[in-house]
Amino acid sequence: MNRNITTIMKIALVSPKSVFMGKNKKLAEFWNQSDYTETYREEWSGISVALCILAALTPREHKVKIIDENVEVINFSERYDLVGITCMTQQATRAYQIADEWRKQSVAVIIGGIHATVSPEETKTHADSVVIGEAENLWKEILFDAYNKGLKPYYKSAQLVDLSKLPIPRYELLKNKNYEYHWIQTTRGCPFNCIFCAASKVYGNKYRVKAIEHVIAEIECLIDLYPDSRIIFSDDNMFVNRRYAKELLQRIVPYKIRYRAQSDISIAEDDELLTLIRKSGCTFLFVGIESLSETNLEGIDRNNKKKKYLLQLPEHIKKIQSYGIGVMGGFITGFDEDDVTVFDKITEFVFENILYNTQISILTPFPGTEIRKKLLSENRILDTDWENYTVFDVNITHPRITKDQFEEGITNAYKKLNSKDFYLKKMMHFKNIYTQLANEQKV
Repeated sequence: MNRNITTIMKIALVSPKSVFMGKNKKLAEFWNQSDYTETYREEWSGISVALCILAALTPREHKVKIIDENVEVINFSERYDLVGITCMTQQATRAYQIADEWRKQSVAVIIGGIHATVSPEETKTHADSVVIGEAENLWKEILFDAYNKGLKPYYKSAQLVDLSKLPIPRYELLKNKNYEYHWIQTTRGCPFNCIFCAASKVYGNKYRVKAIEHVIAEIECLIDLYPDSRIIFSDDNMFVNRRYAKELLQRIVPYKIRYRAQSDISIAEDDELLTLIRKSGCTFLFVGIESLSETNLEGIDRNNKKKKYLLQLPEHIKKIQSYGIGVMGGFITGFDEDDVTVFDKITEFVFENILYNTQISILTPFPGTEIRKKLLSENRILDTDWENYTVFDVNITHPRITKDQFEEGITNAYKKLNSKDFYLKKMMHFKNIYTQLANEQKV
């Protein structure tokens, strides 16, 4: 490549528009108008760090633009030499439309992400090239091939990415997008391999960690660029490696950031870890509880860890929240043992344990998951578009719950859990916890 040329290639890295709360009109209407869902909406803002990493791996002689269709309109009249698109399953339909539009203009398009990884042949019908798995080890080769007009049909990395070799993401490319949160990833891989999740198909079962100095450098970068922003740690399960997590959290404490993350419920058994999570600025943790049925939880994850902790959930939630760390419980409805009472059972559990927040979803047979294989064999998957795979829309038939009952049940549950009365109860509950913690610190 001629290093004297200011811009060799003009590259767009695109995140297609998502459907936030699905196509359930009653649920969407309530969600968008309620005063008590505003915090929830803010907490799920921002963009995955993947595109910022690829931008950082791109030599500076290329001109790179990150486009997030959730906050800006795509200008298809703007010319690019290469368009890279990443998508989850619910974004796939829109990703294909975006790809098709640019390919009409003879622009080279490459698509990656979870959906492309588990559905590469389908994705290839809308792209010049498809990335299967992690893209970082392949990006240099992809850029070389794109520059020489020789993109391969498929790229698949022979080995997992060494997180220690990744650059600081180009967070400055997110300027003017007005995100409430910016994302950082400290680990990759999940050892639990849940039957409804395809993340291990991209990141593997091996748990990898990023160098702590690297994470700190990313935090410093974000503080410098966006001093009023909060942080989302996007790891599927941030605290699996206890030793690493504690060392990292100790280093984060002095920066006085505010963040959210994801974990499993077992952290309740580690007081030292809980203390560090609180001191490092965590406001709440998303915890996948999935179901309150022992039968549903049988075999749902490797080693039946979620089932193991079922009876301990109330005491563990109380313990975590006593440290001033909110628990956002994630529940899935539509497992085989569920019936129409499942929505009320979840709601009652949340009320009784005063969870910080709640996500109730509908079992969704994502490509690449074990649950999809099972439901396909039972002929229970509906012929719906990928944009219906929001986790709030119905894509399966169920022996005891109809489509209308799913939609009515989930809407009513969200209305109850985001009512004024429960909101005030939660505020008072956590105010008391914060007051007690403050008094303990004075002693």
